[in-house]
Amino acid sequence: MPRIYRTQKECEQLLIREFLGHFGYRISNPVWQERPDSLLTLSRGNRRKRVAIEHIEYFNDTVAGQRSPLTPIDDFWKDVQASLARRISHRRHLAGISARVKLKSDLSIPGSSAELARQLAMELVAFMEAHPISQSERTLFHNRNFNGFRMLKSMLSRLTLSRWTDDAVHASRCAWTCSNITTGWIALSLEYVKSAIKNKNKKATNYENWHSADEKWLLIAASGGNLSNNAGQARQNVNWADFELLDLCRKSPFDRIVFWERIRGWYKWLKPTKKVVQYDKLCYK
Repeated sequence: MPRIYRTQKECEQLLIREFLGHFGYRISNPVWQERPDSLLTLSRGNRRKRVAIEHIEYFNDTVAGQRSPLTPIDDFWKDVQASLARRISHRRHLAGISARVKLKSDLSIPGSSAELARQLAMELVAFMEAHPISQSERTLFHNRNFNGFRMLKSMLSRLTLSRWTDDAVHASRCAWTCSNITTGWIALSLEYVKSAIKNKNKKATNYENWHSADEKWLLIAASGGNLSNNAGQARQNVNWADFELLDLCRKSPFDRIVFWERIRGWYKWLKPTKKVVQYDKLCYK
């Protein structure tokens, strides 16, 4: 069975490749490393250049260098999804079910949560077995409905189960979502963008792996992994002419700096400064 999610470095490589693909670049002689994250030869038409790219993930609820409050829940839910996919893969009668879980707001996720995730997944499967869902049915369960299921009782405030497809589909982690990390108000945090540039400007001066790069790029990516990784629509009231932002970009050792909103399909070159470009109005699948 394929892995449910990739390592951080693998995700980083995929994001960099995807972003460059929007500009029609062909990548050759890639070196995936640290400080900076990649060294690539980019070709387009008859032009070639060696580019060093440093990537930093965008968050809307913190500043660069500090952990997003949603990260522990996001990591925990990935473990739950992986365990659920394994268990449902050999229970075809459950494969057509999708679910939306709401964890308790005061729930504390321990640092080592793999076993906790496994136990929760096991009880979720047991609960589904005990509460069959018919085709085209959608049922909401509250905490009071979880008597006899210790993990669900202690961790969940509600659970919505639905079946809109037949049983012939494959188990998918996408069918199991956690509203704690997918639902909420989203807007771009210019403070994080500035803190990311400031953080990377300071570190980049000591990078030893620039080698013979023709250009140095900084990619700030809102990849959409969870609610805190989103920056909202392209059309919002953002002061891109903020003095501190412009000053950080002007003094930066990076030749080019770009902010990319992956899910809603737009980007903004901050150095050299250019207009916001909306290239896709649809979400990525």
